[in-house]
Amino acid sequence: MKHHETGALHTVTYNAAELHGADRELIGQFQQATTVGFYEEQPDKDCRTTYAQLMVAQQLRFSMVFDQQVETFSRHATAPVLTYGSFPGNLNAGGVRPVPVHKITAVTVSPTHRRRGLLTQQITGDLHFAQSQGFALAALGASEASIYGRFGFEPATYQTRFKLKCRNGLKLLVELPGSILDIDPEKFETQFEQLMVSAFEHTFGSVDGTAHDKGVALGRWEGWDTLSKAKNMRHAAYYDEAGTLGGFVTYKFGGWDEPESKMVVHKLVATSDVARLKLLEYVASHDLIHEVHGQGSVDDPLRQVLADVRDYQVRSVDDVLWLRVLDVIAAFEARGYHHDGRLAVTVQDRLGLVSGTYVFEVVHGSASVRKVAEGSVQLDGVGQVSMGERELAGLYLGTTTLQQLLDIGRARRLSEATLGTNVDLFDVRRAGFTAHAF
Repeated sequence: MKHHETGALHTVTYNAAELHGADRELIGQFQQATTVGFYEEQPDKDCRTTYAQLMVAQQLRFSMVFDQQVETFSRHATAPVLTYGSFPGNLNAGGVRPVPVHKITAVTVSPTHRRRGLLTQQITGDLHFAQSQGFALAALGASEASIYGRFGFEPATYQTRFKLKCRNGLKLLVELPGSILDIDPEKFETQFEQLMVSAFEHTFGSVDGTAHDKGVALGRWEGWDTLSKAKNMRHAAYYDEAGTLGGFVTYKFGGWDEPESKMVVHKLVATSDVARLKLLEYVASHDLIHEVHGQGSVDDPLRQVLADVRDYQVRSVDDVLWLRVLDVIAAFEARGYHHDGRLAVTVQDRLGLVSGTYVFEVVHGSASVRKVAEGSVQLDGVGQVSMGERELAGLYLGTTTLQQLLDIGRARRLSEATLGTNVDLFDVRRAGFTAHAF
């Protein structure tokens, strides 16, 4: 446990795994404050117990800020005015090994205490802490997109929420191999755990799943707000022609009240495009179903196999994963590359975490990154560009390209040396996709 005081504000920080007995109620207090911040229903006793178990499993480090000068009849006489959590995770950035990431979650600030610098102090201190712990990246999902850019975060993956017309079944241009099995989730935990790991390894832009994600997939709960038993969930698994498990979908009938009867996909994990498409084809094949609502990457291959491309309708395109670079060398050496080349990048970081000039050299898809002094002979003849820490984060998973950043003025050339094909150094072959929010 850690304490910090600034005037009337008192900050306490705990590691969930270190709390035992009655101290576990502190996790419940954190959960209650978080649900208020996200306009959710207050958890009951069973929910608080489950939440505490999940937070211990995730190795949650959480902070609460209390105002010690509020009136005794204020809710904040006992409830925190800010909540903030983080836990360790991994990211598939296309490299040989996953990249360790510092996942930030459960960030709320009471309306009575906004614009006082509370979040700035909390997140800035936490980013420095994460950097000191050796994390190459920080990651989060943003409920408000205007908040986190000033701390160096940039969207790294997006998802398309789509509506798939399927009256009389889904009509495809190809016959997909493999088979589908209707699943009893109570008997499928071990298989799903193995699949979740395999799907992470095969999905560029994905983060590792948690015990909460497993619970959603297996129908133990629908989300964080109640953590109570999900109702009327259905489950199916995909097996390839060799009999290997390659995908799993959790879905639910959307009811008869809508103009069109539909199935809604709640969780889908797959090791390949074929596995995902076969599962969606199966969900769309149910009798009396006219639509399937689901999620996919922004370059969703589902469009390419539909007999009628207009059967796929985009409901929204949403940012999912936001990244912040904490260690340029560790992060970019762990990333995968599809283009060889040599380039210098000068980073101007408003928080000072990764400021400096770095030389990237990629050979056979493997990167060597060195920090060099301005004017160094190592920069002679090397194309050099300058950008902020946000732009650097946007390049990490290829969400934006260096050429785009140069064209729109978010990056600029610093040297006379030609960039040539080095401008493509960070480009990727397909968009990243993040199946598990946090």
